[in-house]
Amino acid sequence: MSKLYDFIGTFTVSDSILKYYKSELNKETCNNYIASHNSKNFELEDCSISFHGRLYDWKQYGYNSEAETLLNLYLKNGKDSLKQLDGEFTFFIQTRDLFFAYRDRHGAGPQFFYTREFFSSHLFELVKIDGVEKRPNLKALSQFLSIGYIPSPQTSIKGVKKLSAGSYIEIINGKLNKGDLFTYDSYSKAYGSTKLSLEEAVEEYQRLHKEAIQSRINGNATIGLLMSGGYDSAGNIGALREFHHGDVKTFSIGFKDNPWTELPLAKILAKRFDAEHKEYEIDGSEINALPQILKCIGDPFQEGGLMVNFMAMQLIGDDKPDIILGGDGNDQHHGTAGKELALHFKLKKMGLKPVQQIAAKVLAGKSFQKDNKFFRAGFHNEKILNIMKSDNFGFSLQELKNLLMSPVFIGKHEYLKPVPCKFSGFDDFFVAHNYFCDIKQVVNEVILFKASRMADLYENQLTFPYMSTNMYNFLETLPVELKFNGSVNDLAKGKGVSKYLHKTYLKPKLPEEITNRKKQGGFAPLPIFFKSEKNRKLFSQIIRKSEITGLFFKESEIDTFLKEYDSHLQKPAYWFWFTQVKAFQYFNLLMLTVWWEMMVNGKDINSLEDLK
Repeated sequence: MSKLYDFIGTFTVSDSILKYYKSELNKETCNNYIASHNSKNFELEDCSISFHGRLYDWKQYGYNSEAETLLNLYLKNGKDSLKQLDGEFTFFIQTRDLFFAYRDRHGAGPQFFYTREFFSSHLFELVKIDGVEKRPNLKALSQFLSIGYIPSPQTSIKGVKKLSAGSYIEIINGKLNKGDLFTYDSYSKAYGSTKLSLEEAVEEYQRLHKEAIQSRINGNATIGLLMSGGYDSAGNIGALREFHHGDVKTFSIGFKDNPWTELPLAKILAKRFDAEHKEYEIDGSEINALPQILKCIGDPFQEGGLMVNFMAMQLIGDDKPDIILGGDGNDQHHGTAGKELALHFKLKKMGLKPVQQIAAKVLAGKSFQKDNKFFRAGFHNEKILNIMKSDNFGFSLQELKNLLMSPVFIGKHEYLKPVPCKFSGFDDFFVAHNYFCDIKQVVNEVILFKASRMADLYENQLTFPYMSTNMYNFLETLPVELKFNGSVNDLAKGKGVSKYLHKTYLKPKLPEEITNRKKQGGFAPLPIFFKSEKNRKLFSQIIRKSEITGLFFKESEIDTFLKEYDSHLQKPAYWFWFTQVKAFQYFNLLMLTVWWEMMVNGKDINSLEDLK
């Protein structure tokens, strides 16, 4: 696994060019900057740059390395010149009077945590520095309990922030400025500017997809692909085989005893495109590795596919491909939740939003939190009513009020502040959701975040062709009907076609087993991690005996939750998403408890068994 010291240092500006050390972290001598073996550094006169990650288009600029390219672009043309870069990276520049740090468009490069004085790629390393206090940010932690992550720039530690995807911090003469290179204003203005026909758009999209894969494999001998049974991973291997005839390895993850498994479809694709195939079925025991995951990601984090990404990276093993292609984020780039968006738009236009709000308040009551039609109705109503918020598969506001020791712990969703409230029409509404929810939150903070961090954990070179800058720039110019095809009424009835351009491009190229299958649901069934009575006894013990229960959680509510979860398992399930939500909540409680033991109490553990 990777060493957790990619970079760490201070914002102190030296009078001389900084020196870099290819050695393990020595915090006592950390007065400027220490870099690990995988950084790429370059010095120019009185400027130094440290680059971490991969940049795919740097050779077109005529310089000798990625670091040299970035430094010259910044010095000659300023930060706006960084918008067109394609890659997964984080870099920072230091001169005598300036510090500048930037993360790639989707935040797939290393994280960047910082205080007023220090910065680091890993939160657990940053808090080891003298002068950085480990005070939990209780409002941020309550937000995690709801949505499964802490949106940037907030973190789980007071006084520590993290740099958002596509954002920068700039310190000039001691004054810190921060900003985002990719704004909603520019995104919304680009919408609909392309005038291509469907056929022309398909041709351009195909060209850009193939170009993205070619730039990423860049002559590497062995190519790996993460393989499900869907259009995205199938599209990657199909496009790859149009020009690459060397070794290809595919890796797939399934779940034991899961009727929705996609492993058979992944095998079909591997055979069709002549790939060496490996697969693994999750049985629930994998959750024991949560401490290893937390060490890598820093903040508490939980999402349905987290353990899928973790096991996929572990499955690859020591015989690593030179580069691994993932299909992550493509759904969101084309736009999601068409049905819910259309229903929200229509119901609001009909003046029925107050009725939805009343229904939401009633159905949030504890008496309705049972596996029946009332829970199902409340779940769908919440999704439609709060369509501009991140999916709340964790604890609702009412549940948090019951669970937490004090209501002051409950924080506001700060990431919603810039979201507009009024829209000129459905297309405007769709574009706002596509930008603020699909891309800014789901892609940048969840999907690519977990995939990239798990790749880092096992030192795998994972990349995302569908996230290429040229594809992003092209997709933002498309009209809605090429992304999510169908009228508002069609979408409201569930008859819209998601990823319309993508599917039109790939349908003639892929096996019918892929293109004709019905949409699968519940790919990552979280209840599998809590199926074992032995596991639940361990988890219950960890949560109950931790000091977080009594300081942050009410002991009585924890007892009630754990007992009710056990009782749910004794009855036949009525609806999959009830069991999924309850497992999500359990996972969040466990994740936060383990984080507390490691971060706040300083326990060095590698498995849940260590907390017995």
